[in-house]
Amino acid sequence: MLRRLSPVSIVEAFRKRSYYKTFSWMISIIGLLALLIATQQLMKNLEEGYQFKRSSEMMNNFDQLNQVERDLTSGYYQMLSDGNDSNREPQTSKPLEDELTALNQQIKATETADAAKKNLLAEINQIQTDGPESEHQFFSAATMYKSEILFNQLSLSGETGTYYSLFSNLILMEEEFGRAGQFLLSTDQDSRLDAIELLRMRQIRQDVNLRNNTLIQSLYATMQPEDTGRRRDISVMSNQMYAYLRMLDATLSQPDNPQYGTIDKISERYQASMYRSFDEGIQRVQSEMTEKGNTLIRNAWLMFGVTCLVILTLLLLTLSLLRAFRKDLHILQEEAVFFADGPRQSHYQVPDRNDFRPVVQAFRTMTTIISGLLDYNDKKTVEIKQKKAEIESLFSQNTDPIIALSAEFELLSGNDRFQQLAQTSELLTIEELIHPADLNRFRRALNRAVEGYSQTIRCQMIFKQDIRNMFVNIIHVPTKSDGGTALYLTCHDETDQFKREERITQLALYDVLTGLLNRNGFEQKMEEALAAPQPGELVTIGVRQFRRINDIYGHSAGDLILKEVSNRLRRHFIGTGAAARIGGDEFAVLIFQQDIVDYRDLKTIIERPYHIEGEKIDVSISMSMVRYPDDAVAVTSLLSSVDIAMQHAKREQAGEPVWFESWMSEEYRESVVLESELREAIARNELQLFYQPQVNLQTKEVDGCEALLRWFHPERGMISPAVFIPIAERSMLIEEIGMWVVQESVQQVRRWEGTPLASLRVSANLSVKELVSGRIVEFLTEVRNRYPGIEQRMELEITESFGVFSDTRVFDALQTLHGIGYRLAIDDFGTGYSSLSYLSRLPIQRLKIDRSFISGPDACSNAPLIETIIRLAHTLKYDVVAEGIEQAEQGENLRKLDCEYGQGFYYSRPIPADEFEIWYNRYQEKLKQSG
Repeated sequence: MLRRLSPVSIVEAFRKRSYYKTFSWMISIIGLLALLIATQQLMKNLEEGYQFKRSSEMMNNFDQLNQVERDLTSGYYQMLSDGNDSNREPQTSKPLEDELTALNQQIKATETADAAKKNLLAEINQIQTDGPESEHQFFSAATMYKSEILFNQLSLSGETGTYYSLFSNLILMEEEFGRAGQFLLSTDQDSRLDAIELLRMRQIRQDVNLRNNTLIQSLYATMQPEDTGRRRDISVMSNQMYAYLRMLDATLSQPDNPQYGTIDKISERYQASMYRSFDEGIQRVQSEMTEKGNTLIRNAWLMFGVTCLVILTLLLLTLSLLRAFRKDLHILQEEAVFFADGPRQSHYQVPDRNDFRPVVQAFRTMTTIISGLLDYNDKKTVEIKQKKAEIESLFSQNTDPIIALSAEFELLSGNDRFQQLAQTSELLTIEELIHPADLNRFRRALNRAVEGYSQTIRCQMIFKQDIRNMFVNIIHVPTKSDGGTALYLTCHDETDQFKREERITQLALYDVLTGLLNRNGFEQKMEEALAAPQPGELVTIGVRQFRRINDIYGHSAGDLILKEVSNRLRRHFIGTGAAARIGGDEFAVLIFQQDIVDYRDLKTIIERPYHIEGEKIDVSISMSMVRYPDDAVAVTSLLSSVDIAMQHAKREQAGEPVWFESWMSEEYRESVVLESELREAIARNELQLFYQPQVNLQTKEVDGCEALLRWFHPERGMISPAVFIPIAERSMLIEEIGMWVVQESVQQVRRWEGTPLASLRVSANLSVKELVSGRIVEFLTEVRNRYPGIEQRMELEITESFGVFSDTRVFDALQTLHGIGYRLAIDDFGTGYSSLSYLSRLPIQRLKIDRSFISGPDACSNAPLIETIIRLAHTLKYDVVAEGIEQAEQGENLRKLDCEYGQGFYYSRPIPADEFEIWYNRYQEKLKQSG
C-alpha cells in the first residue's frame, strides 16, 4: 500500500499541516500495519505448529487399536493350538471385552470420517455381542480406519513417501494375518478340510507370503545402512514367517489331520516383530512431527516478539527524532520518489550533518522491516509451492495409480501408472472414471475430503480395457490458489485379490463341472426360499448306476452326461426354479411354486437318450419330492425329508417319482434307532450264525452248509436280516458285521475238525459294499495266512444285483480272493440281470438259483428257465445250487435237470450250530437206513 502513495501527495500533506502531526500519523499507521502483518504471520505459524502436534497426538489412537487387533489374532491361533494338541492345557484367553470397551470409547471421541468410524464401531459391537468367533469384518474395518487417520496425517510429514510404503504394507499385513487366523479357526471346527477350504487356505498362504515379502522390502527401505541391529530384526522376522508358512504347508499336505500344534507361539513371535516395527515407525513420525511443531511454535513467538520490540523501538525513536525535524523536506520528497518507483531502500545520499538525516534513517528502517515481512510471507508461499511440488514428484514415481483433483473434482493430472491403466494422455472426468454404482458414494467421500477429513473408500474404476477394484485414500491438500490441486487420490489396485476372492466364492457356491449351485450355495438359496411367504417344492434327482457308466464309457463321458443333465434342468426351470448339483451324481431343484411341475414329464425329459462322443447312452434316474413349508420349515429338515424319500425312490425298480410322506420319517427314525442298537449288537453278543444244509441231489449226501446271520434283540426279539442288513450297508457297519461273520464261520469250521462234520464246506455271504471298500479282502487274506488250508473249507457268496459286477473294484476283489484259494459263488442268480460277458469272466465256481424260481408263485412255468440256467452254468463249468426247495418233488425235478445241489426247508430250516450237529447226525443215520 505504501508503494502506491504519490510523492507529491506526501509533500502537500506536510505543507498543509504541521510536519510533526502529519509524520506522526504516518509513522503510527506504518507501525500498526507492521504489527497486523506480524500478528497474521504469528497465527499462521502457530496453526501450522499445532497442526503437527495434533497429528502426532492423533497417532496415539493406534496403540489401543493395535492391541485389540493383536490380541484378537493371538486368540485365534491360541485356540487352533489348543484344539490340535490333546495333551495341552487350554490357556485362558486375554480379556478382550475390556479392551474393546476402551477402544469403543476412544474411537467415539476421535474426529474422523463418519464412514470408517461407523464401520469399525459396528464390527466392535458385533464381536462384543456374538463373540470373537463370529463372522465379523473387524480386520478390514480396522484397516479402513487406520488408513483414514494415518495417511491424512502423513501428508504433513517430510518423509511421506517412505512412511506411506511402510505403513501401507504394515496395515495390510496386520489385516491379512488376522483374517488368516480367523479363517483357519473357522475351518478347524470339524477337524477336516474340504476341497474349497483347502483352495482358500492355499490362496491365504500365497497372499500372506507375498504381503510379507513386500513388507520386508519396505522395512529395508527405511533402514539405515549402518543399522546392523535393525537388519538382524528383519532377518528374524523373515524366519518367523517361514516357520508360519511351514505350518500351513504341513496342514495342506495332510488335510485330514491339521497341524496347528505350535502355531500360536509362531504367530505371537511374528506379530511381536511386526507391531514393534509399526510402533517404531509411528514413534519416528510422531517425534518428527512433534519436534517440527514445537520448533514452529517457538520460532513464531520469538519472531513476533522481536518484531514487536523493533517496531516499538523504531516508533519511539522516530517520534523523538521528529522533534528535531527542521528542514530539507525535498530530501523526504526524493526518498518518497525512490520508494514509490520500486526499490525498497533508497541509495540517495543525505549530507552527514543534515538535521533531517535521523528521520530519513528511521523511515528507511521502517520500510525495510515491512519489506522483510513481505519477503518472509513470499518465502513461506515459495516453501508451500516447493513442498507441493515434492509431493507431486513423489506421487508421480509411485507404483500405485495417483490422481490429482481440483476443488471442483476435475482431474488435473495422473501419474505414470494411472496413464498406463487409462491408456490415454487425456484426462477423464469423474463420471467416466468411477463406476456408476459407486459414483454417488464416491462424490460424498470427495465432499467430506474437501471439508478437511481425508477419506478411504473401496470402489470400481473404469478403464478402456477392464474394470478394476481400487482401495482409494483421498488426501486433502490445502491450497490458496483457485484451480490448483485440492485432493490427491492414492489408489491401491485390489483387482487381482478381488478376483481371487470372487473365484473362491465361485468355488464355494457353484459347482465347477456343471456351473450349477453346489450344496453350499443351494442351502443358502433354500434359506432365502423358506424365509419367503411363497410355498414351493424341492426335488432331488439321482442318476442310477452312474459308476457303471463311468466304467463302460469313461469318466469324460460321465462328466458330459452330468453337464447335459444340468443343461436340461436349467432349461426346464427357467424362471421357476434354482437347480444345483449337490453330490457326485445327484441334483436338486428348488421350485418357487407348488403344483406347477409334472414330474413324470420331467423324468421323461431327463431320461431321453444321451448322445456322447458318437455313443447313444441310456440313463435312468431316481426322483424324490417334498413340499415346503408343508413338510419342513428348515433347511436341514427339508433336506432330510427329501433324502428319506430318495431312499424309497432308489428301491423302486420302475424308478417312479416318490413324494415324501410322514410315515417315511417314522420309518427312518426307526432305522436310525436300529442302527444305533446294531452298533452295540456285536459287543453284546446279540448276533448269531444259523446254518442251513446244502444237499447233493444225486447222492443225497450233505455237501456243506450256508451260514446265515440272525440278530436276537433283547427287547424286539429276532430281527430279520432283510431289515437290518440294508441299515448296516447304509452306515458301513456291514464291514464290521461281515468280518464278524467270517471270523465266526472260520471258528466253527475249526471246531468241527475231527468230527463227522469236518468235510463240510461253510458258505458265508459278503456284501458288495465290503468288496468295494477292500477291508474284507485284507481280512480274508490275514485269515488264510493265520489258518493255512482254511480257504478250501470256505465258500464266499456274493449277491447278484443290477450292474454290481461292472464295478472294477468288485471284479478286482473277486480276482484277489480267487487267487488266494477261496471258492466263490453268485447268490440269488437270476434277479440282477447280469451281463453274460461279465458272468463268463468272473472267477466263480458256483451259481445259486434264487428261491423265487423254485417255490415262487410262477414255479411251475419256470422249469424251462431253470433248465436254461443250469445248462448255462455247466457250459461255463459252474456248479449249481437251487435254493428254496420245500417239497421232495421239487428236489427230484431239479435232479433230473442235472442240478447238483439243493437247499431249502425240505431238508432243514436254518438252525444254530449245536442243533445243526444233531440234525446232521440224524440225517446221516436216516440216509444209511434208507440206503
